[in-house]
Amino acid sequence: MTMEIEMKNIQEAEGLETPEGLMKPLIFGERLGVIHLEIPAGLEVSPHAHTTEGVLYCLCGELDVISEDETLTLSSETAMLVPPNTEIGIKNRSNTPVNALLISSPPPVKSVEELKDLLKSHE
Repeated sequence: MTMEIEMKNIQEAEGLETPEGLMKPLIFGERLGVIHLEIPAGLEVSPHAHTTEGVLYCLCGELDVISEDETLTLSSETAMLVPPNTEIGIKNRSNTPVNALLISSPPPVKSVEELKDLLKSHE
């Protein structure tokens, strides 16, 4: 049995412009998806929910994560578990981009092409 190992460098990943910032899809497996997010300075995204469980890991910067009854600050090298169907919003209060990883299980899509189609359907 041969194991398929996939590697991708953030700098080499295709960037997709979205209302939530620049998404760079990195890895799509059967049970896990990893997307790099560059969240522009001043960007605010209204609370919304995803059907998958997720981890939001802040690589650098500070990001406010807003739920219906509280706001938490996710700072560099800090992770947050977001249960499925939990509404959260994000806000970058700083004047520099925030870099983060969104890790989803199961992945909402299985390829970059599926992600592009999903993003088009939300335009």
